[in-house]
Amino acid sequence: MQLRPLEFGGIFERAVTLYVRNAARAIGIASVPLVPVAIVQYAIVARAQPQLDATLDLLAHPDQLRAAHHLTTLLDSPGLLAALIASTLLGYYALGFVVSALAEGVARCYRGEPLRVRDCLATALSRSTSIVAVVGIAVLALLAAYMVLLAAVSIPVVAGAALGSAALAFVAPIAVGIVLLAIAFALLVASVASACALCAVAVEGYPAASAVQVTLVRLVNRAEFGRALVVALAVGVLAMGASTVVDVAVVAGLSRWPAACVALEAVERTALVPFLALVFAIYYFDVRVRREGFDLDSALERLDDEPAYAPTAYLSGDERAMIKRFIERRDAMTPARRHAIAAQLAAPVRPRVPAELQRLDDEALLERL
Repeated sequence: MQLRPLEFGGIFERAVTLYVRNAARAIGIASVPLVPVAIVQYAIVARAQPQLDATLDLLAHPDQLRAAHHLTTLLDSPGLLAALIASTLLGYYALGFVVSALAEGVARCYRGEPLRVRDCLATALSRSTSIVAVVGIAVLALLAAYMVLLAAVSIPVVAGAALGSAALAFVAPIAVGIVLLAIAFALLVASVASACALCAVAVEGYPAASAVQVTLVRLVNRAEFGRALVVALAVGVLAMGASTVVDVAVVAGLSRWPAACVALEAVERTALVPFLALVFAIYYFDVRVRREGFDLDSALERLDDEPAYAPTAYLSGDERAMIKRFIERRDAMTPARRHAIAAQLAAPVRPRVPAELQRLDDEALLERL
């Protein structure tokens, strides 16, 4: 499977291809962290269900606060509340390990190596400290965004309340709508940025802080930010669609069998999460191909739809193809990578050319060739 720039549809097409070819192995990779976490979450939720129901009912009907003193909510059970929060975080960490392991799997496929469950999980496990840190940074960033948004929305709501009930009725829905949109935006940014940072941890071996920093540089720019949001939105729609199917099954009557609900959710996660992780991993490589010419670092290889170039006095056909790819894509690369790849391509050719061409800088030489 060749490294090359992909359009939006090409990213998903390649993810489908990889998933179909490696479905059993991808699901196996996802099952190792996700299934134990699902069992732990089931045990905690089953124990906390009465308090959880009472809490949700109280949040939905705050006017019944005085009449609800006999109810035991999660606020009255700090241990269960802490266990629920811990199980939620555990779920995020499990997702982080799946993304990192499958990023290594995609890297192996690009190198022409088989995708092995043990090797991919071993790579993720060896990077466990950085994976935990990246997920922690993402969670803290989301919490900070929520706090800022809540503080921001309180200002117009308080102002509307001070002006009277009519103003509050007008301002409150607008403020809530803006907050919901802002939260959705923050979730999209956090999902694609954390996924690409996890890929950088697994594939490039970056520590957490460096992975987050290099990912933000790669994504937060005019050329890439929109594409990143579109990929994150598509992944989010797929995840919400699958979750909705499970919720419908639960509402339709499956809720009477909690174990069946958990089993259905576990099947949905282990089947869907690997595909979504593959989408993010392929997008991560696509970003590196576009901004860093990552594919031009590999051995000379003609793309499937690329014409076969005849050799010249100074270049082989494969060298001509590689230089043409560089010339066509250099404007999208970072300056450092552009200069590095030009030097890499020009170095083996420079001794072959006449003296007047040898005096040209790297890019000028490649242009002449």
